[in-house]
Amino acid sequence: MLARRAATGSFPSSPFPHARLRAVAVGAALLAALPPAGAAGSETILPTVSVTGQAAEPPSEATGAYTTETATIGSKLPASLKETPQSISVITRQRMEDQNLTTLDEVLRQVPGVTTDLSGTAVIPAFYIRGFPVEYFQYDGVPIQTGGASWSQPDMIMFDRVEVLRGAGGLFNGAGQPGGVVNLVRKRPTATRQFSGALSAGSWDAYRAELDYSTPLNQSGSVRARVAGAYDDRHAFIDYANGQQTSLYGILEADLAPRTTASLGVGYQKRDWRPAMMGLPRYSDGGDLGLPRSTFLSTPWTYWDFQTTQVFADITHRFNSDWQLKLSAVHDHETSDLKYAYVSGAVNRATLAGPRLAGGANAYDNKQLALDAYVTGAFRAFGRRHELVFGASWYDRQADAQGGQLPGFGGTPVNVFDFSPAAIADPGAPRWTSNTRTDTKQYGLYGATRLKLADPLTLLLGGRVSWWQTNARNQLTGATTSDYRQSGRFTPYAGLVYDLTPHWSAYASYADIFRVQSNYLDTDGNALPPVTGANYEAGVKGAYYDGRLNLSLAAFRTDESNRAIAVTPTIVNSCCYASNGKVRSEGFETEVSGELLPGWQVSAGYTFNTTKYLRDATFEGQPFRSIAPKHLLRLYTNYRLPRDWNAWSVGGGMDLQSATYSQGGNPSVRVQQGGYAVFNLRAGYRFDKTWSLALNLNNLFDRRYYARLGTAGAFGPANFGNVYGTPRNVMVTLRAKL
Repeated sequence: MLARRAATGSFPSSPFPHARLRAVAVGAALLAALPPAGAAGSETILPTVSVTGQAAEPPSEATGAYTTETATIGSKLPASLKETPQSISVITRQRMEDQNLTTLDEVLRQVPGVTTDLSGTAVIPAFYIRGFPVEYFQYDGVPIQTGGASWSQPDMIMFDRVEVLRGAGGLFNGAGQPGGVVNLVRKRPTATRQFSGALSAGSWDAYRAELDYSTPLNQSGSVRARVAGAYDDRHAFIDYANGQQTSLYGILEADLAPRTTASLGVGYQKRDWRPAMMGLPRYSDGGDLGLPRSTFLSTPWTYWDFQTTQVFADITHRFNSDWQLKLSAVHDHETSDLKYAYVSGAVNRATLAGPRLAGGANAYDNKQLALDAYVTGAFRAFGRRHELVFGASWYDRQADAQGGQLPGFGGTPVNVFDFSPAAIADPGAPRWTSNTRTDTKQYGLYGATRLKLADPLTLLLGGRVSWWQTNARNQLTGATTSDYRQSGRFTPYAGLVYDLTPHWSAYASYADIFRVQSNYLDTDGNALPPVTGANYEAGVKGAYYDGRLNLSLAAFRTDESNRAIAVTPTIVNSCCYASNGKVRSEGFETEVSGELLPGWQVSAGYTFNTTKYLRDATFEGQPFRSIAPKHLLRLYTNYRLPRDWNAWSVGGGMDLQSATYSQGGNPSVRVQQGGYAVFNLRAGYRFDKTWSLALNLNNLFDRRYYARLGTAGAFGPANFGNVYGTPRNVMVTLRAKL
């Protein structure tokens, strides 16, 4: 679908030098000359000029907006947000700069319906959409399985925007969770030369520098390049914790022919980190210890170092104004290694005993290659224009994981109220005790079409056939620990959009996905069949000011069936389970993003979400994701003052959520947190067209809360894993743009 925009202006070479011209892109544009303003007589119309083709959506960095008219996630058929029958949110470059959002963790904390938790280590972010974890992240639409212990998170210096689709995304992703998909859209070289840079300084010795330069490399501009980099060095509100990160990005783009464009790029990150491993314990009854937020229950010799290199390439060929072919490839190599100590164990209220030192070491090496090829275009049938996409994708991942012990270390009782990290001696090099390699391959064929059934009515139909293979083996013994295959899994998709008015549409959609569960065996020793997830959604969407303001209201239900349920009291070697579990996530959400008035940008979203075990011998009727709040409200706005005050801008936001809890252990312990709200403020001043200064004040009222509650499951949330939210802090940023 083409962007529907209108523009007026004079046309010097026209035989009517004072005529006003109006061009409207609606698939086939009509160029007409109107008589001069105020002229009498009949209207003179120039011959019709057919200008078919796709109007490119500008990058968000060029708009200064908090929304985009279109999004590339969810469908490879270009469409506006209003024409897409699933919930989509976009965090733009302007929003990232206004709030100093430099990591994916910080970005996704702004998205409606997304819960940002921390992994079992209590330091690596984990993301949930509508209660389901995010397993795959797309890079310019190509899915990569990132996250976990080898993933340092990409720095936002490399990306123009982040798109989040809520609901099952199996059509182009293949296997995965039904909650949603995240797409990171890279920065691209610009047609004209531009430069930007930033210097930031903030609380707890936080310093950051950014540079970004784009330029044509020849006179015609057919070859273009862009380089960007960031260096980040910061301590934390937790004693001893600190990290340094270097991020580099480069991309070369060339018009190989009038209809063919290719690009080649690389992103590199190195992060050296001393984290507060495993967070804090609690009292054995789940009560809060009341420790200072600066408490560090680890050691100065704890470290976690990451290195990531991603090489990518794509080529696009336009056969004509309707049809084009795109080929994309991404190679991702992630490594990380860590040696750590932490304190684990619930605290007895009477004796203060229970916590002990523990520690270990790990090393990870993940290599991934993803390929995607598709053809998209339009055709006419029954007097109407329709659109079609069909393609194929291939994915290969090799993951190596080593585990080690620290000889002679661990087991020493500690007093968490009087703990001295510097007094814990370094036990030396680890002894490696495990080495596992897991190979995963997935490939599939997909297709989708957008059929215009009537002027106001559009039907979307799609499907994917996927093949999956995973093999895991013990590198020390050579034994195969898992060999799992799925062939010809079909994933359907359907959506219906009805245009109520030029500004509003109503929609309904169904999306499907599957998830392998190769680590669960039935009573015959066979791996369980895949979990299947289905997303049902209906709502209304609005778009005003040529897509500069988007609104949505959606009701959703996501069911996940065939989940593994234990059928024996004791599980040994992944046996035995049955695939009859079922869970449900449902609710509604509303979102407003974009420009309310000239100079006033806003992003606001509210989500009501409940999760429940529908079939489970132990937890039936209980929430399956108790850390996902039932009520979640996120708001941020920025306003540039008018007239003589327009050098100033002011803004702020609020994050509000209802109560959550985590439960587990033997005996079972529940750790709860009531609802809370965190407020942020911003003030900015633009000296001239080049220089600007901004101050961000976060957690204005210094709200004391937990960003993560302790780990549920066998260990229980009182043993470790409780992490304070960031106290009040300030950041000052000086920016230059040329």
